[in-house]
Amino acid sequence: MTFRKIFSSAVFLIAALFIFTGAARASDISVFVGVEIPGSVENEGVKISLDNSPVFGLRFGSDFVRYLGLEHTLAISPDFIFPQGPWEESKGFIYSSNMMLNFPDIDYRMIPFLTAGVGLVHQYGDRNLPVGTKLAFNYGGGVKFPNLAGPLGARADFRAYRAGVISKSVNMFEFSLGVMVSFGR
Repeated sequence: MTFRKIFSSAVFLIAALFIFTGAARASDISVFVGVEIPGSVENEGVKISLDNSPVFGLRFGSDFVRYLGLEHTLAISPDFIFPQGPWEESKGFIYSSNMMLNFPDIDYRMIPFLTAGVGLVHQYGDRNLPVGTKLAFNYGGGVKFPNLAGPLGARADFRAYRAGVISKSVNMFEFSLGVMVSFGR
């Protein structure tokens, strides 16, 4: 399956989730840019250092009650946690579904939040890349500023990922900034 097909399918899935969440109290969709800051990974007994990488993506969130919601993230990286060594190309794809614990102020001008979830991290490109496809757990937090100019707002996020459970696992940090469009707030 090509990257274009994976990305198109994921965008369709997020659009479908957006359309069919009529029961949601409020929703938002965000476009973000950030950086992945990985640790190192052990591959066949050799510790491999990984370089930082840019990340771009979409986040779709829906709140079901004032303080609790769900969020789905789809992100790509053209130079994903590139290992130092003989590899020439390393791209990445991240999908995660998270629970959101929101702490909105009275009039929803600022919404600090905590988040935790599970998803997949997929590294592809050259053969034998050290990460491959892994189940990933993540947690973090941030702040949303909805409706700064009509439905447009902004957000800042910090996430910590653990991709892989036992072998070839890697810990990553993600910092991102985004523009969001709010619905129902």
